[in-house]
Amino acid sequence: PPGQGPLGKPIDRCVKFILSCVQETGYISVPVTGQDNMYGHGFSMLFLAEIYGMANDAEADKSVGDKLKKAVELTCNCQNDQGGWRYQPVRDDADLSVTISQIMGLRAARDAGLHVPDEVRTKCIEYVKRSQNRDGGFRYQLTGGASTFPLTGAGIVSFYSAGIYEGEHVKKALEWLEKYVP
Repeated sequence: PPGQGPLGKPIDRCVKFILSCVQETGYISVPVTGQDNMYGHGFSMLFLAEIYGMANDAEADKSVGDKLKKAVELTCNCQNDQGGWRYQPVRDDADLSVTISQIMGLRAARDAGLHVPDEVRTKCIEYVKRSQNRDGGFRYQLTGGASTFPLTGAGIVSFYSAGIYEGEHVKKALEWLEKYVP
């Protein structure tokens, strides 16, 4: 748990830093570095959700929970019509890699007890399914492209995160990965 063990203090400093990066909108970023994007937001949600799920201190639990709820709301509100997300918290575009980071963050938040609307979850999994090529691998965007090993692995992780462990999409993706192991 946070604050305990040999890494307790460094983890607490990470929590403090990430909480300081949660904007009023819920967007988790450090814009002064030029590196703010939805990847960092999604993985920061994942980290905060893990902390929130383990917190024993009511005050820390509330501060993490309040900011995590804002971050989840932002993610849900900027999901585009296709069901995905892109580099900035706007609804206009999507790619599979950023979408997967949001799926991981939302899954962790849901597992920690926060509400994630069913519609958001359904739309993002449909986006992942539509990102699968006929050969079973996954591409970067719905507009087309070749299957890649990292995106196919991430696509499977998305299915598993959604509780989808079998079926045609999973089977084809696993077969594709077995053919193209680097």
